[in-house]
Amino acid sequence: MPTRFWIFRFAVAMLFVMLSGVCSFAAENENMLGADSVVRNSLLKKLGNEDDLRSLCSGLKTCLDVDFPGCSAGDKHPWPHLKYNSEFCGVYHEVVKRGFEPKAGVPMAEEVFARLGRRYRAIYENKGTLPMGANVISYLFDNMPFTAELINAYLGTNYSLQYTSRNRRYFSGSNGRSLSGEFYWALQDSAGQKLGMRNLFFGYGHAKVLKWSLHGTAIAFLDMDETSDKQIKYKLTAVVFPGNSVLNSIMQMQVFKSVVNDKIDHIVKDIKTASGSYFGGDKAPMLNNARLKSYDNVQYVIDFENVVNGAPWKLGDFERLKKEREKRDLESIPIKVDDTRIQKK
Repeated sequence: MPTRFWIFRFAVAMLFVMLSGVCSFAAENENMLGADSVVRNSLLKKLGNEDDLRSLCSGLKTCLDVDFPGCSAGDKHPWPHLKYNSEFCGVYHEVVKRGFEPKAGVPMAEEVFARLGRRYRAIYENKGTLPMGANVISYLFDNMPFTAELINAYLGTNYSLQYTSRNRRYFSGSNGRSLSGEFYWALQDSAGQKLGMRNLFFGYGHAKVLKWSLHGTAIAFLDMDETSDKQIKYKLTAVVFPGNSVLNSIMQMQVFKSVVNDKIDHIVKDIKTASGSYFGGDKAPMLNNARLKSYDNVQYVIDFENVVNGAPWKLGDFERLKKEREKRDLESIPIKVDDTRIQKK
């Protein structure tokens, strides 16, 4: 059962890497009228170019009637080539409804909404069911590096998922071959509901597809619902932002989607191989793997088995238990006495 989730977990992660890696960036110049130059310059520096600045300002103003700090009157003019209809603005409303607010100070808000305001989009969906409950999924999301180590132990591969911030909201991932990316876990619930089951990701991806070396950005919604204590249904929706009309046309083609699916199928095939070994009773790769014999990973194996056997788990429990164990270990250190400083009477 746990290994079947590895199939899904890495298919989702690598699909997101793949989709976010098929874009490029374009830049145009726009005017600077009507905004405080210091605030606007700071915003421009964060986004990197005038094109994304106008996409941020015009999209928020037109779709949500939001005047983002630092946007000039010219920045908020709608792009003439865009139709700001219900389809285009729908993603804005969905993001805000979930609880990600278009406000200065919200991590990555400028970057996310700047991408939403771009001209081109490609949307991909993947959905199905998984034979396990919410607690197991929550554990694997709460300890991504350990999940990668389990897969590598069986396959001899170089999959990786690593948190890159202390709050564990930023992480990087790679399949060890042609796909990699850096991501921000923007939402772990939807409007405060269903922790770990309603997720919003934003990321920068890198991919080699055929003869192309591509990079770019995407956002992804990952929604899951537990249908029983041993099954969930899931839906992944990725919104990708091609940088020009040529890439946009390519990404809308069925042949391109087939290339994407082939790469994901390759990953799934790898994980199915590991799954077959595990369910066939071969525990040697897990037990003999040097990295899984570390002090930390031995504890993670114990935690994971407890969850698989019915123990509850929610996002954040990893850090809570880590702190509790560090405190316990500190308190259990015996007092050392320096005998050389004891004087004989």
